Amino acid sequence: MKIAIDCRYLGLSGLGRFTEGILSNLPENNSYLFWGNEDKIKKFRTGEIINDACNPFTLKGLFADKRIIKKINECDAFFTPNFILPYGLRVKIFSVIHDVVFMDLPKETTNGAFDRAIKKYFLKRCLKKSNNVFTVSEFSQKRIAAFFGKFADKVTVAYNGVPAATDDYANTHTLPADKENYIVYCGNIKKHKGLHTLLRAYSALSDDENVPSLYIVGSAENHRTSDEEIMRFFNAPGVHFTGRLDDDSLYDVISHAKFLIQPSLYEGFGMPPLEALRLRTKPIISDIEVFREIYGDSDVCFFECGNAEELAKKIRICSPECDGVVPEKFDTAKQTEIIFERIR
Repeated sequence: MKIAIDCRYLGLSGLGRFTEGILSNLPENNSYLFWGNEDKIKKFRTGEIINDACNPFTLKGLFADKRIIKKINECDAFFTPNFILPYGLRVKIFSVIHDVVFMDLPKETTNGAFDRAIKKYFLKRCLKKSNNVFTVSEFSQKRIAAFFGKFADKVTVAYNGVPAATDDYANTHTLPADKENYIVYCGNIKKHKGLHTLLRAYSALSDDENVPSLYIVGSAENHRTSDEEIMRFFNAPGVHFTGRLDDDSLYDVISHAKFLIQPSLYEGFGMPPLEALRLRTKPIISDIEVFREIYGDSDVCFFECGNAEELAKKIRICSPECDGVVPEKFDTAKQTEIIFERIR
C-alpha cells in the first residue's frame, strides 16, 4: 500500500511535534510519498518526496499545484495531521482533529463570526471527506461528537506520545535531582492557555522570602498583546523570557525547573506536562476535564482552574520531587500503530 503523508506541518509547534512522531514510527510494510519541505523531512525519513515548502494554512497550501495533487491521487491513501484538507484529493483520506476549541470557545479563539464560520466549515469538511478521523483524547472525541454527531462513528482516539526529541534528551542527559528555584511556562497568550491565572498567582508570591523566578518560553515580542494586564505583569520583577530555544535548550530549561505550570482553561490534550514528566519535573496543572483524563494517574499537582490564589498555594506547598513515570499509553509508536492499522 502506498500512503501520501502531509509533512508540511514540520516545524509548526504542536502539529510539527505530532508529525515528527508519525514519521519516526511509520510501519515498514507500506511505501510512502512525503509532501513538504525536503530538508525537514530528511531529518526523519528518506524516500520519495514532493519538495514543497508552502505553508498549509495559506490559499496556496489549500489549492496545491495540480501536479502535486495528481501524484497524491496515484497513492492508495492520504494522511494529514490536521483538519485542513487540500482541494482536489480523490483518494482515501485519514486526518486528525486535535480539538474543537474554535467551537467551544469561539470568542476567545476566533476573530469574529466570519472566522468562526470558516473554521467550522473546514472541520465539517474534514469529517465528511475523511474515511477516518483521529483525535488525541476521549475529551476531544466527546466534544467533536457534541458538535458533529452525524460523523461521530468516524472518530478514533489515539493519544499523543512523548516526542522522540524529549526521549532522546532524557536518555542522553543526567536529569537533575536538585531543581533550581524557578518555574516555567510553555505556551502562548491565547485566553484559553490561562496565562492570566499564572501571572496573577505569581504576583501573589511576590512577598514570599524565597519566591521562584518565572521563565516564559519564547520571546517577549512574540508574547506582546493589547491586554494591558498581561503586559503589566511581564515587567514585574522575577519574570524572564527565554527567547527562542532549540530542543536541547528547551529541555534544559524544563528539566532544571522546580515546576512546569500549565494553567489552561481548555486543551485537546496538553503536551508540555507530558514532556515535563519525562524530564522528571513536576507539573502543576489546572483541573480541567482533559487533564484529569490524561494526567489523573501521574505524578502531578492539580489546582482549581482559573483560581490564581490556589495556584499560588500549590507553588508554595507542592513537592518538586517527581517520579518521572509516563504511562505506557502515551507511547508514540503505539499511537502510530493505532493510526496505521486503520489506514487500509
